[in-house]
Parts: sequence; structure tokens; C-alpha cells
Amino acid sequence: MYRKYLEPEYGKVAPEVEIMAPQVMDMNNRQLWRQQSDYESLAAMTAAYQKCNIYPEVMGVMTEDILCDFGNGPFRVRVYQPPEESGKGLEEKKPVLVYYHGGSFSFNSIEVYEYVCRYLCMTGGMLVVAPDYHLAPEYPFPRGLEEAYQTLRWAKEHVEDYGGDPENLNVGGDSSGGNFAAVVSMMARERKGPDIKGQYLVYPLVCNKAEELTESEKRYGRGHFLEYRCTEDPMALYFTREEERKDPYASPLLAEDLSGLPRACIVLAECDPLLDQGLMYAAKLEDAGVPVECHVMKGMLHGFLNWTYGKSFEAMEYGARFVRGQGKM
Repeated sequence: MYRKYLEPEYGKVAPEVEIMAPQVMDMNNRQLWRQQSDYESLAAMTAAYQKCNIYPEVMGVMTEDILCDFGNGPFRVRVYQPPEESGKGLEEKKPVLVYYHGGSFSFNSIEVYEYVCRYLCMTGGMLVVAPDYHLAPEYPFPRGLEEAYQTLRWAKEHVEDYGGDPENLNVGGDSSGGNFAAVVSMMARERKGPDIKGQYLVYPLVCNKAEELTESEKRYGRGHFLEYRCTEDPMALYFTREEERKDPYASPLLAEDLSGLPRACIVLAECDPLLDQGLMYAAKLEDAGVPVECHVMKGMLHGFLNWTYGKSFEAMEYGARFVRGQGKM
């Protein structure tokens, strides 16, 4: 195992946090299960956001869906444009965040992340581009990942049409979407573009091949919403061959060379089996000379970003300041 960026306290779940049942896909009815899960998640998140005083401002964000096809068939890319008043004091062209949703590579959608993207767009005065990429197991590694990279290229070519700055592209994502954001940063480096200014990684999954459990997996791998123990092959749906799991494009933590990657803002949940993975990746980036800021949100569970805890908004504020170039470095 690699060293950690810091030694966490491994505390208890905060009293206000609901520990929900884990999401387990019905493999015999995948599409029906995904549809129902998306509707239920969006309904619950809408009800939570409607109780927040920020709700009218969040709903002031304008969206437009674009249909893209990079070889797997058509899929939606949603562009979020900030209200005019949120852009005060910023450059005429808005910074851009390409955001990849989480969901174990196999479920969730841009609908489930509607409020995350809206809040980031509104509070950061930024343009947010969110691809509804194809999911595993129907589209296994690296097909969704390639769509994530091609969406970045699409953004480079088209965000100016929406008031975005093609010279200020950033990537972000959470969980498996954080994996995509980390790997797309590597792909852009190796494929000579597009240039990425920063990567905003929220409890990213950065290792799919490990021989032993981390301390955070031992403590939080059961009964803390995300059921995750690396030795039990939790991301089996994403892969078709064993050797794919240790590919740096699947497990960026195992990459030999992380030098030359864009600066990183990493936000982690304390009570999350992926906590130690994130801390090790932050340390490995730092050791490669990449500027890193790392925040551990005490008492939070995996998935907290989608909800309306104070730390949910705090985590998104970290991302917004980072994209605006005002983060801690």
C-alpha cells in the first residue's frame, strides 16, 4: 500500500446523517431497476432541496441537452449555464467543469446528479458539462471511459457557444465518476490534449486491484451505505478480463507515473470504505509534484455530496473555489 496524504481519525458517522440501504442492482431487470432507482433518487433529492433557501437560485440555472455519439450509440450531454448574476466579478468567459457522475460504473444518471451540477454551476459561476455516458455491464471498460474523454474534447470545441472558456477546462466526478475524472486527466496528458487546468475528485475510486483490505474498508466496508471490500471484486460488472483491473486507466493509483497531471482538489468522506484509497492517491499525486489540496469531511458517508447536509454544500464550495483558481495550494 502507498502512504496516505494524512492519517485520518476514522470517526463515527455524524448524528444528522441517514445511513441508507445499499444499492443493489437487479441483474435480471437492469433497465427497469435503473429507471426506478433514478426516479426515486431524484424525487428524494428534490424534496430535500426544496426545503433549502438556496432552491430558487439553484433552479435558476439553465440547461440544454445535446445528443452525442462517439461510437457506442447516442447519449445525452447536459450543459448547465449559470444565472447571469452569479457571474459577477468573473471573466466574461466562464470556467468549465466537465462532471462525471458516480454509480459503480453501472447505474445512476445525470438526473440523479441534477442538483450537484446545478449547485456547482450556480455557486461557482461556471459552465458545467455532464455526460450521461453508457453503463456497464452492457458497455464495459473502457467504453464509458472513452466517452468521458471524448466529452472533454467535445467541450473544448463547443463550450464557447455557451459562454464557456475552452482554455479553462476542468474535470470532476465522484466515486466511479471520480475515477473517470482522474483517468481522463491521464488520457489528456498522454494524448496531448485537451489541456486540463484542474481535477476535482470526490471520494474517487482509484484502485480496482488490491490484495488486502485498507483500514477504512475494514471499518466502513459494511453497514455504511457503500458495501465495498476490494478483495470481493465489488466492480466486477465493469470488467471482462482480470488483467483490466490493474490497468492504470482502471486503477490510477497503480500508475507508475503521475507527473505532469493537473492540480487536484480531493474531497473525501471520513466514514467511507474508499477513504484510504483517496488519501493514498492524494499522496502519490503530491509525490509526483502535482499540487494537491485534500479535505476529509468528518462524519460523512460515501454519497453525501448528493444530499443537503452542511458538508455537502461545503464540499461543493471547495470544488467551486478550486475551479475558479481560489483553492488552497
